[in-house]
Amino acid sequence: MGGAKNCPETPRQKMIGMMYLVLTAMLALNVSADILNGFSMVDNSLLNSIRNANIRNEGLHDDMQYLYEQNPQKVGEWLEKSKRVKEESDKMFNLLQEFKTGIIRLADGKEADTAGIVIVKKDNLDVAGQYAELSTTGARGQQLKDAIKDYRLFVEEMFDNDSNKVQIYESMFNTDPSENSHGEVVDWVNATFESMPAVAVITMLSKYQSDVRATEAELINYFKSKTDAGDFRVNKITAKLIPVSKHVIQGGRYHAEIALMAVDTTKVPEYYLNGNKLDTCIVDFACGSIGTFPIKGQLELTDQYGEKQVFPFEDEYSVGAPSATIANVDMNVVYRGYKNKMEISVPGISSDKLRVSAQGGTIVKEGQYYICTPSAASEIVLTVSAEVEGRVQSMGSSKFRVKTLPNPTAFLSINGESWLPGKSKVTRNQIVEGTMIAEYEDGMLNANFKVTGFILSISDGKGGFNSSPSNGNKFTDDQQRRLRNLKPGTKVLIENVKFTGPKSGTLAFPPITLP
Repeated sequence: MGGAKNCPETPRQKMIGMMYLVLTAMLALNVSADILNGFSMVDNSLLNSIRNANIRNEGLHDDMQYLYEQNPQKVGEWLEKSKRVKEESDKMFNLLQEFKTGIIRLADGKEADTAGIVIVKKDNLDVAGQYAELSTTGARGQQLKDAIKDYRLFVEEMFDNDSNKVQIYESMFNTDPSENSHGEVVDWVNATFESMPAVAVITMLSKYQSDVRATEAELINYFKSKTDAGDFRVNKITAKLIPVSKHVIQGGRYHAEIALMAVDTTKVPEYYLNGNKLDTCIVDFACGSIGTFPIKGQLELTDQYGEKQVFPFEDEYSVGAPSATIANVDMNVVYRGYKNKMEISVPGISSDKLRVSAQGGTIVKEGQYYICTPSAASEIVLTVSAEVEGRVQSMGSSKFRVKTLPNPTAFLSINGESWLPGKSKVTRNQIVEGTMIAEYEDGMLNANFKVTGFILSISDGKGGFNSSPSNGNKFTDDQQRRLRNLKPGTKVLIENVKFTGPKSGTLAFPPITLP
């Protein structure tokens, strides 16, 4: 416990206390003038110590007031406690002084020292007991005993009931029954005041006063140590600029804090991040996933009293995908009636901070993409804004031409492959069981079209064709039977392939020569 020792007594106080005990023991043998004068000598030494303690304590209280003026928030609690200690100590000290003055006046009468310091009739064995009112319930002696006990409990409370301090002050301000001058175990009041020479009682009360002032000093020093209990000694001070972000968007603001960094280079803190101990204060790890992630940990440092102090921290960081802006200016086209997928990002800004709007259509976010659907206008303008440092800031806009979707190509789907005549060899049966589909060649656009019908025309061998319709995307049963019965080399036509989807229309299909 910084600033406080286990024993508040100085060597001088210990010597005076020992002399008092020796003289008290000698009283049991003989009350001689030399012994009485010895008590006076001890009392004079105690009074001198008390005067010095008063000066020292005033200085300690002034120190506390000065510390408070420098840092009211930090010292306020301890200044209030020190004022309370002074108040309680003064009250205890004054009660003891009142006892001394009362005993001296009873002993010396009109010749009594009104300051309550010098006693003439030192050997009077009755006045101490008379003043203490030994035979009266609730009398002065009992009141003093209770006051000493209350003061002791107050002191122990101020020391947070520290076990070492409790032991010291239980002994220093002990009011338990003890032996009187006749060797009998009696109440503290009787043992202290009954049949005791006035000078011995005065000296005992002075010793209590000295102990009160020593205790007051001990408590103030303890409070002073508490004012910097959370402080750390430093031997190096530097300045550091801590920015919110080192990446600033044009039109934005650079925001940073200038901080004073004070360190003790003789002590090495321990660093913990997300529960793991780090070797150094440098945080460095791979970021494999996109999104916003929490990060927390703590720094542990041993203070000047050998106690480990813990300083937690918590923050978050964002991980974005690597990106570059590459635009084909000649192909800035979106298609009407089609869900145009758009990837939109701003370097250094999380996707959840983006705001995208459209003029000439609509745009909504679906998963990682933005779906742009233009209206009947000939162009659409997309505008991107972002929340930066608590405010929404425009990041820019792009204009796209709106075009009608081109017609897809008709294919015959055979075993999941899009087939055209002459593309590859297929069997008669594969053709018969094929499905008519409409899609963009080479996957230019991923639009979903549906074939709703077509006309099958079969050569009659005389220069004409026999035609029959299908109201779906497959050959009818009759058409399949006829196709299977034709001679190899017969030409067939698939015409007027009807389709619906993002757009509707009819498509042509190349002639087929049956294998």
